[in-house]
Amino acid sequence: GGGNFGGGAAVIEIPGQYAPTSASVLDGRPFPELHAKIARFKQTVEVMGNGNPEHLMHKITLVGSDGREYKFLLQLAATFWMRTDERSAQLHWLMRNILRRDKDARRRCLNACPTVSIPVAERMRLVATETSHRSLDTAFRHVYGDDFDVAKHFHETVQTKFGELGDVSPEKKDEAIKETRLAVFKDVCVEMVRPDVLSLYMADAAPSAEHMFQFRKSFASQLAVNSLLQHAFAIVERSPSKFVFCLRSGQVLSPDFRTQYNQGLFHEPGVPFRLTRSIEEALGLSLHGTFTPALATASSAVAVKEEVLRPLLEILLRDDVMAWYTSKSSGTTDKKLQEVEKQLAERINRNVKYAQKRFADCCLRKVENASDEVIGPCPTPIDSHVRSLIESAASEEKLSMMPSSFQAWL
Repeated sequence: GGGNFGGGAAVIEIPGQYAPTSASVLDGRPFPELHAKIARFKQTVEVMGNGNPEHLMHKITLVGSDGREYKFLLQLAATFWMRTDERSAQLHWLMRNILRRDKDARRRCLNACPTVSIPVAERMRLVATETSHRSLDTAFRHVYGDDFDVAKHFHETVQTKFGELGDVSPEKKDEAIKETRLAVFKDVCVEMVRPDVLSLYMADAAPSAEHMFQFRKSFASQLAVNSLLQHAFAIVERSPSKFVFCLRSGQVLSPDFRTQYNQGLFHEPGVPFRLTRSIEEALGLSLHGTFTPALATASSAVAVKEEVLRPLLEILLRDDVMAWYTSKSSGTTDKKLQEVEKQLAERINRNVKYAQKRFADCCLRKVENASDEVIGPCPTPIDSHVRSLIESAASEEKLSMMPSSFQAWL
């Protein structure tokens, strides 16, 4: 509401200018009088897709009173997804506040960037975007085109290989499945998809070598924070279309940042976070020069605030589990929800401990006697746990067992 007295002109703000979705709002009360208002809508609507005609999106553009253009994707989404969007934004807002108050994290310019998602109907939302936003799927289609369906080939080849196995004893079936998927995965990596897809795209998109250098440095540090959150909260569905980054700033975004539950408990994915060979190759020396220390630094900043964070995480995860439960059942009453909340209280507590343990494990190891370790024949790195996570995320055996929609070869 608002407007000029007697003028009859309504003033409507551009969506996404309040915490937790706004990156500029951290402390203090908001100042609506300084927010950009909608001046008009652009007349053109862009229809976007990912090669599948059933997954089309409409991009609309709002012209603000500050002269800027604000672009939004109009998407259909399940009710549970839109409820999760709000908690994801709150989690990133909380993470961003912690990082900006830690001196080591500030020195590395670490940040957690939420995705602005505004519900406009029961199953429809507006998701903020920019012309500089790109996804890993965009990079793949830039190199190979829209008609190159590797996921379909992988799925069909695996099914064919399974059929050729014949009768396999139950005790050997799991091992045969792993060997088959690994063999097909390696063939795809060697014969069909090159490992430098993201680097090739960046080489074409970057205006200069200096921009490429700054992008890689920022991208590595911001990806570390995003990967830490994926690991701590067992985030799934990090498919190429949901691996989104900003070409201008190197920020890594988190669309559809959702946890998968198994009877109210975190369902741990096959890999701790997405670090496929295309991303690993694009990082280059920044993998251990920037990514590894940034992940350990962010984790240390969060672990220090363990006592402060516990009640906040309990609220966020409680709401998330209850929303997950209501999405799986129908006709729930307030009394039944109260009973379910009591039943799930212990599982919520276990999820909180799970997340906080993940943060603690990724911290830099404290060295009691540095001189003794240096003298030793094989000193253990202080970030050994983070390095083991990187090895696990890049393991061919684990990547080959991921669903074909994950596109682990990319």
